[in-house]
Parts: sequence; C-alpha cells; structure tokens
Amino acid sequence: MSQITSIILPFFALIGLGWIGGKFKIVTPEGMRGINGFVFYFALPALLFRALATRTPAEIWQPDILLAYGGGTLVVYGLIRLMAAKIFDLDPTSQTLFAFAGTMSNVGFMGLPLIIGLLGPEATVPLIVALAFDLIVMLSLSLLLLEGAKHANGSKSVGKIIRGTLTNPVVLAIIAGVFASLMDLRWPDGVDYLLELLGRSAGPAALFAIGVALVGRPIAEKRAELAAMSIAKLVVHPLIVFVGFYLVGTVSALEAKAVFLLAALPTAGNVFVVATTYDRYIVRSSSIVLVTTALGVITFSIFSFYIDPIIGVLEHIAP
Repeated sequence: MSQITSIILPFFALIGLGWIGGKFKIVTPEGMRGINGFVFYFALPALLFRALATRTPAEIWQPDILLAYGGGTLVVYGLIRLMAAKIFDLDPTSQTLFAFAGTMSNVGFMGLPLIIGLLGPEATVPLIVALAFDLIVMLSLSLLLLEGAKHANGSKSVGKIIRGTLTNPVVLAIIAGVFASLMDLRWPDGVDYLLELLGRSAGPAALFAIGVALVGRPIAEKRAELAAMSIAKLVVHPLIVFVGFYLVGTVSALEAKAVFLLAALPTAGNVFVVATTYDRYIVRSSSIVLVTTALGVITFSIFSFYIDPIIGVLEHIAP
C-alpha cells in the first residue's frame, strides 16, 4: 500500500499545483491550452516514438498477450461507447472520449514503476506489449473516431478524416516509432536525450494542466457519467481482460498478472490532453483522471493484494 501511495501522491501534488496556479491567475485558461499544445504536439509524440522505437518487434508482437488484453480492451471500449450514446445521450465526439477514458490506463508514468516494483523486472515485457497495443491501436482508433466526428457533416469527409488522422502528430509519432522498431534505426545520443527530456515532461505538464482546468468547476459535475467511467476503468476493464486470458489460455501467470494489473490502473492524463485538443469533454476528462487516481489507491491495492489467487484461478479453469 505504501509503495502505491508513494507513486500516486506526486500525481495529486502536480494536479494541486496546477489548481493553485489557475486559482491565483498564475496560469490562465489560455496558458493551460498552451501547455496542452506543448504536450500534444511535442512531448507526447516524443514519448510515444521513443517508447516504440527502442523496442524490438519481438517485444511488441506477442499475439497471445495482444489477443487477451487487446480483445478485452476493445470489448470494454465498445460497450461503454454504446453506453455513452444510449444512456447518457452524448454526441459522437464525447462518446469517443468517454470510451477512451474508460480504457486508457496510466501505464507510462504510473504503471511501469508500480507494477515492476510489485512483480519484478520480468514484468517489463508484457507491460510493453500491452502499452504498445494502447498506443498503436486504441489511441489511433480514438483519434480516427474523433476526426470522423469532426468532419462528419463536411464535403469530402472521408478524405478529411484520413488526412486529419494521418497528419495528427501523435499518430505520426506512432507510425514513425513502429517503423524505427522494424528497421532497428539508431540515432545520436544527443537526439535520444532530447526525446527523453520531452517525453518525461508529458506527464507532469498534463497533470498540471488538469489542475488548472478544475479551477471554478465542480469535480462532481455529471456524477453518473463519472461513476460509470470510473467503474468501467477500475473494475470492468481488468475483469474483462481476465476473461480474455481465460479464453486465450496460453499466457503465463507472470504475464497475466502484469497485464491484469495494468488494466486496473487509473485513467491516463493524455485523455485530458486529447479532449482539450478537440475542445470537447474537457472538464469531465480532467475529473475522471483525478477521480480514478483517487479511487485507484483502493481498487488497485485490492487487486494487487489478491493477484496471486485471482490469476491462480486461470490454472484451474483454463480450457
């Protein structure tokens, strides 16, 4: 528990500092958008490119893990996007952000140090595989759907959707990272250090901007939506991934533990960055990061405490 709180508390501190900066007009709403512009166009692409480019194709391509985790994640994504449309009557852009928030785990800044600390360095590879799926498939899918909603009523909408998706800096970084991995590209140490510095700044800057966005706005706005997203992310997502492991039946216990805990992580801050970029669902996106991080202290602790008997069930019921 202390290990979990020692990693999560700095997240709240960064959000709190952002709130102070916004409350006392040190950072204006325009300044918050500037921070998000830096994250979306510079820091996040650098992070994604380096995360993928420095991994071998064999590390990324592990079909069993991809099928178990990816299949479960896509099922949850589809179900909660349907919920957003049918129950909460959200527009297509907000539906996508609702589903994105319910499935995108905070892996890079919370999951890697936390889960590797709990399970050991052997957990690194399955975590990277799941992270690669989130970056390559889920993030790209969400951006594609957002571009589709943005250009739905315009002329030549298909061309605009494709062009908007493929020119998105995040998607470009993912494509370039996969290409660099496949080609085993290398670059000077100075360039690598620049990418590392930019990537490290993405998480703190996004969390700080979340704090600014919360100033003067009730965190409890739209409580039913926040509750649904929180339950989806912290409970439904890991349980459906567990079902995925059961159906696949060939994933090792360590891999299943690592990826199951990854699915149980709170919502990633980049959900808020994407919401701000598309100027929709901003307050609820910032709130869900804060709420799931707070509740995640409890739910993640429970899952991590019982992880051995939970995954041990697979050995008895696997087909």
